[in-house]
Amino acid sequence: MEAKQVAIIILAAGHARRFGSDKLMADLDGAPLGIRAARNLAGIDAAAHFAVCQPGAAIAPHYADLGYDIVENPNADLGLSASLHLAVGAAAKTKAQALLIVLADMPFLVASHIDALIAACDYDIIASVDGGQSMPPAIFPRSTWPLLLDTKGDAGARIILSQARNLAAPIGSLRDIDTPDDLAASKSLPLGIDHAL
Repeated sequence: MEAKQVAIIILAAGHARRFGSDKLMADLDGAPLGIRAARNLAGIDAAAHFAVCQPGAAIAPHYADLGYDIVENPNADLGLSASLHLAVGAAAKTKAQALLIVLADMPFLVASHIDALIAACDYDIIASVDGGQSMPPAIFPRSTWPLLLDTKGDAGARIILSQARNLAAPIGSLRDIDTPDDLAASKSLPLGIDHAL
C-alpha cells in the first residue's frame, strides 16, 4: 500500500496514572516525550494525520504545529477503546484505505519500520513485534475497522492484535514510557530516527 492511502493516528488521550504527571509533556532530550513519534510520522505523505487527545491537553498544540488534526476524546475514562472508536470515526471521513495506529508514548520508533508496515499492508491487520507480544504500531485495512469499533474498555485492540500478522521491528524500538523510572532509563538510550519519513 502507498502512504497516501493511509490515515495516521497518534493515540495520546491516556491518563498516565503510573507516571504521576503529564507524561507526554515530560522532557526527553530537549523535547516533549509525546511528540517524538508524531514528529517522525509528520513527514509521511499520508491521507490524513490525526492525534486523539483529551480536551485541553497541553500536548495538543504541539501536534497541531506538526500538521495533525486534533480529535478530542472527552471520555478517556472509558479506556483506550474510546480513543480507537474516535480514530476510526475520523479516518472514515477520509479516503484512506488503512489506518496506522501509533501510541504517543513510544519515542524510539524508527522510520524504516513504519515504511515497512505501510508497504506490507494488504488485506491483513499487521502488528509490530520485537520478540514479545504483538503491539502497535499496527496497521488496519479499511475492511477491518469494524473490529476496532467493537473494542471495549482499556484492553483496546490487544485481542485483535494477538491474531494479526506480525512484522518484526528493530530490537528496542517499541519501548514505551510508563513510569518516571522508564523515562530516566531511556535518557541514556539512543532515540528513534527523528527525520521526516
